[in-house]
Amino acid sequence: MADAMVLATQQWLNATYGGDPRYNTITEDGFTGWQTIYALTRALQIELGIQNTADNFGPTSQALYAQNPLQPASGTSNKYAILQGALWCKGYNPEHYGTLDNHFDQPVADAVITMKEDAGKVSPDAVVSVNFMKALLSMNQFQIVTGSGGDSNVRSFQQEMNRDYEAYVGIIPCDGLYNRDTNTATILVLQALEGMPTSVANGNFGTGTKTYCPTIPYTGGQTSYTGSSYTASQISDFTRLLNFCLYVNGFGSGNFDGGFSASNVSAFQQLCALPQTGVANLATWMSLLISYGDNTRKGTACDTRFEITTARLAVLRANSYSMVGRYITHGIIDGEDKALQDGELGRILAGGLSVFPIFQTLGNSLSYFTAAQGAVDAAAVKSAGAEFGIPANALIFVAVDFDALDADVTTNILPYFQALHQAMGDMYRIGIYGARNVCSRVSEAGYAVNSFVSDMSSGFSGNMGYRLPSNWGFDQISNLTITSGSQSLEIDNDITSPRAETISSAIPSSTDNPSPDIHNAVNAARHTLVNLSTTSIPVYNARQNADAANQIGQINPNEIYIRQDGAEAGGSPIPASSYTYEIYFRNSAGNIVIGFIHESDSWGSDILYHWASQQKEFTDYNSTGSSLAAATTTSINGSVYAVFTLSQDLAWCYTATDGETIMMSPLKAGTKIALKQGDGNTDAPMGATHILFMLADYWGDGSSWFSFHAAGQQVNGYVDLGLQYGSMPSDRAIW
Repeated sequence: MADAMVLATQQWLNATYGGDPRYNTITEDGFTGWQTIYALTRALQIELGIQNTADNFGPTSQALYAQNPLQPASGTSNKYAILQGALWCKGYNPEHYGTLDNHFDQPVADAVITMKEDAGKVSPDAVVSVNFMKALLSMNQFQIVTGSGGDSNVRSFQQEMNRDYEAYVGIIPCDGLYNRDTNTATILVLQALEGMPTSVANGNFGTGTKTYCPTIPYTGGQTSYTGSSYTASQISDFTRLLNFCLYVNGFGSGNFDGGFSASNVSAFQQLCALPQTGVANLATWMSLLISYGDNTRKGTACDTRFEITTARLAVLRANSYSMVGRYITHGIIDGEDKALQDGELGRILAGGLSVFPIFQTLGNSLSYFTAAQGAVDAAAVKSAGAEFGIPANALIFVAVDFDALDADVTTNILPYFQALHQAMGDMYRIGIYGARNVCSRVSEAGYAVNSFVSDMSSGFSGNMGYRLPSNWGFDQISNLTITSGSQSLEIDNDITSPRAETISSAIPSSTDNPSPDIHNAVNAARHTLVNLSTTSIPVYNARQNADAANQIGQINPNEIYIRQDGAEAGGSPIPASSYTYEIYFRNSAGNIVIGFIHESDSWGSDILYHWASQQKEFTDYNSTGSSLAAATTTSINGSVYAVFTLSQDLAWCYTATDGETIMMSPLKAGTKIALKQGDGNTDAPMGATHILFMLADYWGDGSSWFSFHAAGQQVNGYVDLGLQYGSMPSDRAIW
């Protein structure tokens, strides 16, 4: 709601200074905001004789103002009108209604005193010191604003810092919010307690601050800036500060005089994945006051834009990293694509590490984040997941890689993630990468289930003064170059919590356990069939015209198997007129073996067994769990496909341009695949090099369908038939 006296202030400023090139005319709307604060600042600078005015009350302004700070007087001055306007904008009533009248009388003095009391001063005078003028020329508040979430215990400590440590902290907000200003002030108070002079204390948790920071309980291991051991009274002050730090991080009652609490310290250490000692050591102090805490800590996880080659995998293992974050979005940086490369995911998993996928196209500016972009990126996440073989229901982190202010989260970030969440469905679960406040608010809104916190960016406003999100899984705290022998790798070092979630293992593949080896036939077509007859079909170890053909197994009713047409494994042709086929099936021992079935009673005879006509295409029948039913179909891009559901995690593969078969990470159980239905000769074809993998045209959740992608392009995706799990309706892997 517009304020009449704020409007009067804006009108007076424009009328008084509008013709001065050092002043920028502002909108007269009655709303306090930065434009009005900047106008008041430039107006005061003009009155101080500054030619090159600016929007901040900086060192030159402060030095000139300090020569004659405002105080009650009988004369008139534009400076007094500026003071009145600043008080109105801050919410204090200096009277003189209707317009600013250039006086500093008792009503104005009373307003100054009230503001000083709100800032924590006891029995203050009405002199407007440099620190208070700087506070007036800001958007800082000195009362808890309704609806802001301000905390009275935090406000009380803010007032205490202004009252007892003004020489160090200046005048900070007293709004009950633990923000950037209060966080910096808290470090300055720590430095004051350590005995640092104001000329040395700077609000940075540097080497000196670390050196003089006492462990609580104190055993004499640290000394002050002057080299003295701390007294019991001084340790009591440190403990009071410690309790405040714990409180703003979510631990404690707000009674900062309550003495040391080992249980609160231990609980905070647990949150931050620090050793739970119950002792407030240096690492604990640092985690309380800096987003990255002690950044010399070594994590077990890392993230990197570099491909994990075999050599780099060895570097990670030598440095005890077990989890690595890799991008599923392409982007060339210094000539190298940041995305996972062909075969890389399988290489990492085979090397004993696990992976957490990261989605980031841009995401480095406020304008990127809109609801429309969120809907677009939901499709892009699904497509990228398909391209890189990320299993369904996996956790994918979506990046917010810039310093988003709290207001930015409300206006842009939340609408983006809401749209992303709604459009994603249950294909993947979404995590968020970003500053603490961004992660917390998006997660609390229900749009992300896990947080990857960019705590390394300690200067981000979304990190300073905000506690770790309750659902954090990864905490990025430092950038390192690690080495092993002559090989090196640049990484971001990440701490993990028990909530850290990765793609941790590949599933068993049909090619893992054939006995004897399943080897490739020459120019032979293979497809999957199901025995729909009520008769078990005998399987032999040789062709029908061989001297000795012994039965080695059978294909039971409703059982699936792979039939090869036109040649046998060694390449010898089998004429179609023989009605003999080489097959791949699961035997009674659970092994996948080669055998032969004979549809006629003798070589070359066209008198077929009754069951021969009941060998049907796999694509025609779904499993119900106990029997078979006609396959469910759907139309995708104008063609009819049979829809099947995976009952197990199943790997998939494709053939690269150089002919190499690339194994991809598994599709999760519950994923659906769409198989083309045709004329019976091309249904469910198997791979040319991985012959136990079946061509699938699409994968998805039944409502959204995706082509198979790898290396930035669409590929023919072959999904493991899953014979290692079973071949009957009750145990087969594709239903």
